[in-house]
Amino acid sequence: MINKKFEGIYAVLVTPFKEDESLDEERLRAHADRVIEEGVDGVIVGGSTGEFASLSEEERKTLIKLVIEHVNGRVPVLAGGMAPSTKETIRWCKFAEDAGADGLMIVSPYYGAQTDEALYQHFKKVAESVNIPIMPYNNTDTSGNDLVPDIIIRLVKEGKVNYLKECVDTRRMQIIKEACGDKINIFTGVDDLIFQGFVLGAAGCVSGGANVVPRVVKKLYNLIVKENDIRAARELWYKYVPLAALFEAPKVWLPNIKAACEIVGDPVGRCRKPLLPVSEEKKRGIRNLLENLGAV
Repeated sequence: MINKKFEGIYAVLVTPFKEDESLDEERLRAHADRVIEEGVDGVIVGGSTGEFASLSEEERKTLIKLVIEHVNGRVPVLAGGMAPSTKETIRWCKFAEDAGADGLMIVSPYYGAQTDEALYQHFKKVAESVNIPIMPYNNTDTSGNDLVPDIIIRLVKEGKVNYLKECVDTRRMQIIKEACGDKINIFTGVDDLIFQGFVLGAAGCVSGGANVVPRVVKKLYNLIVKENDIRAARELWYKYVPLAALFEAPKVWLPNIKAACEIVGDPVGRCRKPLLPVSEEKKRGIRNLLENLGAV
C-alpha cells in the first residue's frame, strides 16, 4: 500500500465488457496502463463509473483484486466500498483493505432515506473499522441522501475523515474548507466542476473524463495547481467543458464516456443493460468535440 497524501487526478475506471457482457480483464489491464502512462495520479476501481451496481459480488471482488495487483504500486488505488447498509459497507471495505487498496471511496447509503445523524454514524463506524483512509462520496442523485457540510465537518474535527468527494457544488467546498482548513482534502467528483474546484483549492478530482483524455485533465490540474497559470487553464477549460458536460449528462453520461473511449482508440465495450449505447449521430458529435480538443 502507498502511504502518502492522495492528490491530483484520479481516474475512476470504467469496467470493460465483452459482447456477452462478461468482464474483459485483458482490456481492463490495458486501459489502466493507458491512463497511468498518460499521467493520472491515482485510479479508483469499483465506482459508479465502473458500473459497480450492475456487477455480481464475485465480479466486484475480481475487479478490485485485478486492478490492485496489476497497478502494482505505480499509483495509489482506491476501491469502492459502496453498499446500502453499514454492515455491508464495512464488509466491502475490509475486503478491499485486505486486497491491498490504499484507500476507500464510499457513497452515502443508497435507496433508503437517512437522517443526518444516521449518515454521521455510518461514516464514523466505517472509518473506525478499517486502517486506511476513507473518502466519503456525496452524490445525492444516485444515493438519494445528502451528505451536508455539517456532517463532514463533524467527522473531520473528530479525526475520522480527511478526504471528501463532493459532487454537488463548490459552495459546499468553501464552507467545509473554511471550517476544517488543511485537515480536509476535497476532491471534486464531477468533471464539470474541475476548474472551479482547483481554483478554490481542491486537492484533486475524481474524473470519469480521465478515462478518455487523461492528459487533458492532468494539464488542467498542472496549469492551475502547479503553475498558477489561470489564463491558460481557462482557455483549455472552455475547450474541455462541452465534453465534461457530456460526461456528466443525466442518464447517458456513462455510455458517452465509453463511446468516447472507443473514439480515442481505447475500446472498452458497451455498458451493461439496461444502459444503451449512444447513437451514431451522438458519436459523431463526441468525435467533433474530441477533435477540437486535439485528442483524436
